[in-house]
Amino acid sequence: MSLIERECDESKEHMFSLIENTQLVALTPRNVALAEAMIKNDSAYIKSSDVNAVPKDKYAGSTAYWMRQLKLLLLVERRSVKDDEYEKVLSGAIMAIDRENRTHLSSDGVGPKEMLKRLLDLNKEALLNFLRNPKDTKYDLIVKLSELTEPKGEKYKPRKNLSFATKFCHYACFYLFDGEDAQDNYSIYDSVVKKALPEYCKYYKIDAPKFNNKKDLHDYLEYQGKIDAIIEKLKDKISRNGFDHLVWYYFKGRNYEKRQE
Repeated sequence: MSLIERECDESKEHMFSLIENTQLVALTPRNVALAEAMIKNDSAYIKSSDVNAVPKDKYAGSTAYWMRQLKLLLLVERRSVKDDEYEKVLSGAIMAIDRENRTHLSSDGVGPKEMLKRLLDLNKEALLNFLRNPKDTKYDLIVKLSELTEPKGEKYKPRKNLSFATKFCHYACFYLFDGEDAQDNYSIYDSVVKKALPEYCKYYKIDAPKFNNKKDLHDYLEYQGKIDAIIEKLKDKISRNGFDHLVWYYFKGRNYEKRQE
């Protein structure tokens, strides 16, 4: 056996396991751990989770950096926050999430400014409450952030930035409430996960989401509700964050529609 053959053979121990007789990646803690390790070592994503990736030269700072700054302002130092300082941190977080996740906020000409205004219009304690208690507040922060934008002129069309809204809420909770149950409050609304979700619902005998029209595509409560129902079926539980990362990472390089034909 050549060195290459031996290395390839040994790599099989570190491959994702699948649900038996399916093409679905198994929703197990082991598979989640593999996905997390791969993401953390992937050059395309390594900087976004680095809290020390500070703004420097032409680099505007990572999501992790800006969310940690937000935590310092609102939860750690617990001091009076100057309006311009708070606005700078929120703006940095918005732009980092948009840049690193390709949510296309600027495609309507006003997205980043409108997201910032909507967040600044909230009382700081109200923002923390929305993030910490999504069910009690009926996911109202998602609703507010994903309302249609109002671009000026005929050049641009209004957008519902649901993907951005869920990513902002997810990453804010992930970094503000680390070590708490609230860290896992929000699933990320993602097109790759969405395409795989009906097949998991079918396997676990959960009423599958339709996702056949624009209303279904933007129904976050339905989306996260199905993910929660699937996780509840698992013998060894995984987090919403783990579900998002595992299903997204496994299927993002695979042509899911073609595999289903």
